[in-house]
Amino acid sequence: MNKENITNKELINLFLKNKSVSKDKAVYDSKHKDIIAKVDLTNDLSKFRNWDQQNDMGLKYRIGIIPKLFLGQYNLNFISPLITIINKRINHYFEYSSMLDDIAVIINNGGKNLIDQNPQNKTPGAVDFPKIKGYSVSARWLRYLYFLLQIKKNNLLEKNSVWVDVGSYYGGLQGLVKKYYPDITIILVDFEHQLARSYIYLKRLYPESNHFFPNDVKNLRNFQNVKKGSIIYVDQKDFNIIKNFKVDLFTNFFSLGEMKKVTFNNYINSNIYKKSKVVYMANRFSSSPYFDNTYDDTINIFDYKTEKRISHFDVLPINHYQISYRELFKRKFFRNISSPYFEMIIRS
Repeated sequence: MNKENITNKELINLFLKNKSVSKDKAVYDSKHKDIIAKVDLTNDLSKFRNWDQQNDMGLKYRIGIIPKLFLGQYNLNFISPLITIINKRINHYFEYSSMLDDIAVIINNGGKNLIDQNPQNKTPGAVDFPKIKGYSVSARWLRYLYFLLQIKKNNLLEKNSVWVDVGSYYGGLQGLVKKYYPDITIILVDFEHQLARSYIYLKRLYPESNHFFPNDVKNLRNFQNVKKGSIIYVDQKDFNIIKNFKVDLFTNFFSLGEMKKVTFNNYINSNIYKKSKVVYMANRFSSSPYFDNTYDDTINIFDYKTEKRISHFDVLPINHYQISYRELFKRKFFRNISSPYFEMIIRS
């Protein structure tokens, strides 16, 4: 047989004569079961690498000059500003679509009542954004509603639990959670300016609660002896004061992966983290991939070490399909973030 003139058909015949004769029955996943069902090796295999089920994924048609301008491949001074305006408007549609997905995620997980009961435009300092499907929400508010849903569904808090959250922004999640768990003790750890925002927000929501200012923290010996329903504001500079205190729930959403490695390790190695009954977090799989550095240090999923039981681990579904108009490789266009987020629940 001349190797240069051999046909695909002849190669297939030669291969089939030497195929496996094992009697073991293969177990296929649903995707490949469907693909294999459509395979016919008796047909001409001239398109052996580009057939109806799989292909090389090349362009189907040429891209013209106008699309290339929108794709940021070319920069023409007289038209590029207009294209930027148009793309920013398109980006707004992507944001809208992402929030539609987030609403569906929450509703499909049994959280419609939480969306109904908690319109964001009725909370202190809120902007009255246009409603989506009749709901007063924002991308951040939907994030908070999802975390609230997970806390409730997974029974992460009890009536008198002590909860510490690192990186609380303006206290939006805390305000929601306290509505359903009014007697828990809440500790917020953040920068001074973020704690100030949290204090304004939570003081307006819960004026009768006992609020501990950052300067009061130095006098605390534990969290168990403070008045139930208290809210404690801890400056991140003072975390070492409380790092050995006993808590029931430790949470962090998005910010651990944004930290310097030395700061990250200080939290991860603290007893308040290691000995908490439950840890619930959502962070990037890799905070700064080499091709799209986002933060100073690279922190990845393997850095979140634990010897305790992981009761839940998955890709974080909320904000997962969010796309933004941003620059990368000297070209500005629509892209997802550099790394998706995971969510993880760890139990003692």
